[in-house]
Amino acid sequence: MKRYGPLIAVSGALAVGDPGRYHLRLTPEAVILREGVENRGILSWPDVESIALDVPTTKFRLPGLVGTIVLGALTAVVLSDLGVDPDDGAVTLTVDGEVTTVPLSRHHVGGYWAPTVDGAHRLLAHLIENPEQRALLAHPEPLIDIAAQLARESV
Repeated sequence: MKRYGPLIAVSGALAVGDPGRYHLRLTPEAVILREGVENRGILSWPDVESIALDVPTTKFRLPGLVGTIVLGALTAVVLSDLGVDPDDGAVTLTVDGEVTTVPLSRHHVGGYWAPTVDGAHRLLAHLIENPEQRALLAHPEPLIDIAAQLARESV
């Protein structure tokens, strides 16, 4: 699985957020609101006007690495699971003029590197504005590369 910031390639779709918890699953046909493997709603792409992520960000390039090392070291010291899970962020969707905010789970403790979130926003806006590009969601790995390029352009 290929991942970049809040984006992760899953089978036949692009997930936004942690696919094991609250996330969006973007397919060529629809935006699916999910909690783990359960569907919580299906939105037709033509009805989606905007998608905005509200997740913590950081200027540090490798926030997941530091969080993993620190939590791993603390767990080794206390010899038990610390029970530390990342707090949920949120995603705000505008669908047919109606604004809805739903939880969005993160992959790791700490914020995402800010340019990765900017790249994700730019990619989401592009998919909303260019319906012909949504077919690429069936094979999402190249879309993650595009989001990374968009992030580099924003730095």
